[in-house]
Amino acid sequence: MKNQIKDEVKDFENKIRKYHSLPEAIVIDYKPIGYPFHVLNLDLTYLTNRQLQLAEEFVMKCLNYELNNYKEIAIFLGMDEKLIEKVLSELLLKGLIKREDLLKLTESGLYALEQQTVLAPISETKTFYIDALNGKLRESFSLNLFDSKNNSNYALNKIVKKPRKGHIEDIVDYYEHIEKILQNYNSYNNSNKVELIQVNNIEKVYTQWHELLLILYQRNPDDREIEYEIFSRGNIQVEYRTTIEQLYAEGKKILDTIFQEIEDNLIHDNLVEEQILTPIPINEEHIKTVEKLSVKIHCLDDPDSLINSKKQSIKEERKKLIQELDYIKTQSKISEIIHTYEHRTYLFNALKEAKQRIMIVSPWITEYAVDENFIKMLEETLKREIQIYIFYGIKNSSQQNSPRAIQKLTELSTYYKNFKFKKLKNTHRKILVCDTKFGIVTSFNFLSFRADPNLTYRDELGVIIRDSATIEDLFNSGIKLAQDEI
Repeated sequence: MKNQIKDEVKDFENKIRKYHSLPEAIVIDYKPIGYPFHVLNLDLTYLTNRQLQLAEEFVMKCLNYELNNYKEIAIFLGMDEKLIEKVLSELLLKGLIKREDLLKLTESGLYALEQQTVLAPISETKTFYIDALNGKLRESFSLNLFDSKNNSNYALNKIVKKPRKGHIEDIVDYYEHIEKILQNYNSYNNSNKVELIQVNNIEKVYTQWHELLLILYQRNPDDREIEYEIFSRGNIQVEYRTTIEQLYAEGKKILDTIFQEIEDNLIHDNLVEEQILTPIPINEEHIKTVEKLSVKIHCLDDPDSLINSKKQSIKEERKKLIQELDYIKTQSKISEIIHTYEHRTYLFNALKEAKQRIMIVSPWITEYAVDENFIKMLEETLKREIQIYIFYGIKNSSQQNSPRAIQKLTELSTYYKNFKFKKLKNTHRKILVCDTKFGIVTSFNFLSFRADPNLTYRDELGVIIRDSATIEDLFNSGIKLAQDEI
C-alpha cells in the first residue's frame, strides 16, 4: 500500500513538473475533494432523422411536382437562381436526384422526402448534469462519486442554484444546450438534424459530489510557497482549475475552508522557525494570545452579541480583555497579527508613506512579486530620497530567483545612491521596516510571493511591532546581517 501511494505521488510530481516546466517540483500532500453537480432527469420531446436541409426539401418538392427547370424553381420559391443551382448540385452529389431528360428524384430522394413529412416525435427521459460551480450542462462525465456526508469538510459548496423538481422554467436557459447534446447523441446513430420540441418535466433533481484530487506542491524542496493543482483519473484537469480560479477572481474563495482543514496537519508554523534566525524574541504563545484576545474584543463590539446579555457585564468583560491584551502587547512587543493577504498592503503602504527609510529582507526575488507595479512604486519612493535597503539570498536559490527582476533592482541601485541592494549568502529572514513607524517579522516572502488567491495558496502569519526601540533593533539586525557577509 505504501509503495502504491509513493508511486502515485511520483506520478503527480512528474506530470506537474512537465506541465508547469518545474523540474524540481515536489508533491507534499494530496486530498480527495468533492466537486458538485446537479443531476436532472428530464422528460423530453424532440424530432430526429431530419436528413434534408430546408432549401433541399423545398427544391425536391418542386421537382416532385414536375417543376424541372432551376429558373422556374427559383421564381416559384422566390429565391436566387445561383442558390438553387448550388442546392441542385449538392442533391446530385448525394444521389437524391438524377439528370435524365429532366431533373428527377431518385428512389433514395423519394424516401428521404417521405421521411421529412412523416416524422414521429420521440419522447423519452434523459439524464443531464449541471456543473454546480460554473453552470455548464453536460450529458456525462467520468469522475467517481465522492462521499460528501462523511467528508463534508472536503466537499465544495454549490454556487449555481439547483433547479426545482417540476419547474421547467428553471432550465429555460439550457434548452439550446440540451438540443446540442441530443444532436451529438444522435449523430452516433447516423442521424442529422435534431429539433427539441419541448421539455415536458423535470422528473427528478438532486446534487451529487464527484471526486477530484487537490494536489499541493512546492516548486522545489527549498521553496516555502505552496501551490495546488487539480487532478482526476491521473491527469491534470485544466477546466476544473480554471473554474476555481474564476470564482476566486469573483471573491468566491471556495477552497479556503479546505486549505484551512489541511493546514493543521500540513503547514507548520513557519514564523516559529523564522524566530530562530531573527534576533527579535517573539513567543508563539504570545502570538496566539494576542489574536485570541483581539477576536474576543471584536465579538463584544458587535451589537448582535448584546442580545440576551446584560450590557454592563459586556462592558466589564471588554475592559478586562483590553487590559489583558495591552499587557501581552507590552510584554511581547507585538502590536498586531497579520495574515497572508495583508502583507503586500503593508509593503506598498511603506513605499508610499515612508519619511526616512525602508528595509526589506526576503530570501527570494521573482517577477511575480517584483512586478512593474512594485518597480514603479519603488522608484517613486527613491525619487523622494528615502533610504531603501533590500537584502536577499538563500543557499541554492538560483533557480527560484528571476534574473530580470534582479537586473531591474540592480539598475535602480546603480542609478540611485540612496538604494542599497545586496545579495546575501544564506538568509531565511522575512522582515519589513518602515521608519520607526512599524516593523514586521513574518513567514511571508515579500519579494517572491504576491499573495494572489486566484493562483496559489499559502498560509502565512506575521507580527507587527510598533515599539520604537524594538524596531531599531530589528533594523540594525538587518544592517549587521549584510555587514557580516561582506
